[in-house]
Amino acid sequence: MNSSKSLIMALVVALIPAIASAFDFKEGGLCYNINPDGKTVSMTYENLILFAYDAPAPTEKGYLGSIVIPEKVSHKGTTFKVVAIDRETFMGNMELQQVIIPRTVTEIGVGAFTHCNSLEQIVLPDRLKKIDEYTFAESGLRSITIPRKVKTIGQSAFNNCSLKSVVIPGSVKKIEKSAFSACRWLESLEFENGLQSIGEAAFSICTSLKALSLPESLKEIGDNAFYECSSVESVTIPASVTSIGDGAFSSCHALKSIKVAKGNKKYDSRNNCNAIIETATGKLIMGCDGSFIPQGVTEITDLAFYGCSGMTALDIPSSVTEIGDRAFFYCKGLKEVVISGAVTEIGERSFCGCDSLETLTIGNSLKRIGYGAFLHDDHIKTVTIGSAVESIGEWAFKGLDAVTSITSLIEDVTSVKMGKDVFDEIDMNACTLYVPRGTAAAYKAAPQWKNFKNIVEK
Repeated sequence: MNSSKSLIMALVVALIPAIASAFDFKEGGLCYNINPDGKTVSMTYENLILFAYDAPAPTEKGYLGSIVIPEKVSHKGTTFKVVAIDRETFMGNMELQQVIIPRTVTEIGVGAFTHCNSLEQIVLPDRLKKIDEYTFAESGLRSITIPRKVKTIGQSAFNNCSLKSVVIPGSVKKIEKSAFSACRWLESLEFENGLQSIGEAAFSICTSLKALSLPESLKEIGDNAFYECSSVESVTIPASVTSIGDGAFSSCHALKSIKVAKGNKKYDSRNNCNAIIETATGKLIMGCDGSFIPQGVTEITDLAFYGCSGMTALDIPSSVTEIGDRAFFYCKGLKEVVISGAVTEIGERSFCGCDSLETLTIGNSLKRIGYGAFLHDDHIKTVTIGSAVESIGEWAFKGLDAVTSITSLIEDVTSVKMGKDVFDEIDMNACTLYVPRGTAAAYKAAPQWKNFKNIVEK
């Protein structure tokens, strides 16, 4: 199932408890529900279109073309003010081109315009206080003016729209998960001062976005907030920021400059390292192709260099004790890695997808090698495993097609906890396993190690 269908499916599942075909009355071709106050109404659908990609012919049901919602509507002698658009009202109306919303409307429900493919522009009423979940997701929207009373932009509100530019007014305090995710044509993004929180994956996969200037009011940047914004060239973290999630700028392939503003009490970019370091702990949480790891860094955290395909060399200082999950995932330019010093743990898939990596040396401090740590690094020719290794995770060295020799410095191979298929897809006939003197017999009896046909002491 493609991403578009998946989104609609997720939305429909979320809305199932609210689905109904009834409405209170119909006037001027539009359907309305009377609100509990008896004085106002909400516009609603006549027949709910559950799946946009399975929508019936336009003549059968749904709102088409250009719709003008009136400020007031009369029914059986009573005049009602139109104050809201119900959830999923226009959902899946793929022939809808324009909707004119009156200023009396203060609320637009969840998924109201989801998958309205032909809807390219809409003017939102200036009294609107929230843009709800999925409101315009998967629509053809190309431009939007966000009213200056809106405080929250909900989850997936503009997911996969065709927006080219967006101004976030200062009234907006929170942008929720995936709000603008996959807006691939978004070129201009302006934040007015006032925004405090950017949620998980809020602007992920906005691949046309080049310039990014974060507001000085910002406090939180969520996980993967700008993941795969592959055209962004520079980022400055404001002094106000107190939380940056995992992978916030992962796979930003064009990123060459990362700075933390002076005065930030949580993070720094010491020694012009072109990276973000958590000051109190010494954890490096984000880097780019032009980063270096300064002495004093204690940990390279999850996803820190994810997708930094232009990085060719890696010098890990002796202060580093841990490398997190997917820390160097898909760093396709890396040619040589020496993990020495005080590193005791390499996380899951830390170096997975490092296609140019040829030489791998694991120092004598390392104790744990995580699941898939070097999975499918198919240019590695030689591997050295340090003497202190206590556990090697499943598929840690799977798919090392080019490897010709592995040198293990482990004296007691029986004490090493082995995951499943650690050496899967390595040519056991062509690859020589070098082991410490006096240990060949133990290696030839040990599960997985014994599959190497050439085990040589040295």
